Amino acid sequence: MMRLSAVIAVALLASFGGRAAPPAVERRLYVTNKTGISVYDIDRGHAFVRKIDIPDSGDYPGIAASPQLEHLYVTSHTRDEVICLDLATDAVVWRKSLGQYADSLWVTPDGRRLYVPFRDEADWKVIDAEDGSVLARIETERGRNYEVSPIATIGPHNTWINPAGTRAYLEVLTVPYIYVADTATNRILGKIGPFSKGIRPFAVSDDEKYIYANVDGLLGFEIAEIRKNTWGGPMIHRVEARTPSSRLAEIPEPPARKPHSTPSHGINLRPDQKEVWMVDGVYGYVYAFDVTSLPPKQMASVPIFKDPKERPHPGWITFGIDGRYVYPDGGIVIDTETKQVAARIPTSEKLLEIDFEHGKPTHAGHR
Repeated sequence: MMRLSAVIAVALLASFGGRAAPPAVERRLYVTNKTGISVYDIDRGHAFVRKIDIPDSGDYPGIAASPQLEHLYVTSHTRDEVICLDLATDAVVWRKSLGQYADSLWVTPDGRRLYVPFRDEADWKVIDAEDGSVLARIETERGRNYEVSPIATIGPHNTWINPAGTRAYLEVLTVPYIYVADTATNRILGKIGPFSKGIRPFAVSDDEKYIYANVDGLLGFEIAEIRKNTWGGPMIHRVEARTPSSRLAEIPEPPARKPHSTPSHGINLRPDQKEVWMVDGVYGYVYAFDVTSLPPKQMASVPIFKDPKERPHPGWITFGIDGRYVYPDGGIVIDTETKQVAARIPTSEKLLEIDFEHGKPTHAGHR
């Protein structure tokens, strides 16, 4: 007697003209390119699916998504806009110029608000994710550029929001503190640090106990406590990454000019909270650290290059939603369990995973 599952399978095949029914859950990777977004199928070896063209756009500082509204957002420096796309049709829903140099944004977990830093100003704007209207502003500062190795443009830069959506963490270029804001009032609660120098990319633990941050001039990261009686704990650990000696021999004199003007511009926390991964923008590596105890222990060094003569300069790193894959800028996909390269696709600094069920977006990752 034919099993029920087999009967269902036969019926589904018949309903689709002999073809297998599309999977109920589809995991897609959205990767910005020069003039739009490339989409990849995560479960088919990161196979290319399609390209989304966004007219009159490019130079994307940020990407985020709201599954609840079925919208995807990018910031574009070409015409200094925040652009909203429909995830069902890939069409532009709205595009607005809301300030000077919209940078790396974040969507609140309820999908309703965008927190967008404006690098040529001194604030974050809180934006209605549905229509693009400005709801509030959070004043911070511009920072002060370095006399040695100055950064091209300084000001509000990177954003992180906790899983509950109650607090936003705000980083300003050259400033050695992370601002913490209450998302109910959009007022500053305190500042975390100081770190040893200005902060670049950073990651916040889900329990809001620690911040892991790249800082200017360091191949590695520093760790700060988020709260010590009040919102504003101190920096407690400085971690220097170890580049494999074989790579140091291949590049005895690293270039004076570094991508993003710093050795390491890319750090993220694996979703299980057990590992921190960071990029080496000088020697072309990705490093993984065990953070189940402190100080962290470097546990893996994964080269981005296939040929030692290659000189990749990764500038960001992002995890998939379940943490199985990690995506550094530079063209590779890494399996986080095996610590091996799982695929090679044209990644960029601005990418994220979006999951669909029966064609509807259900979950979105973050940069």
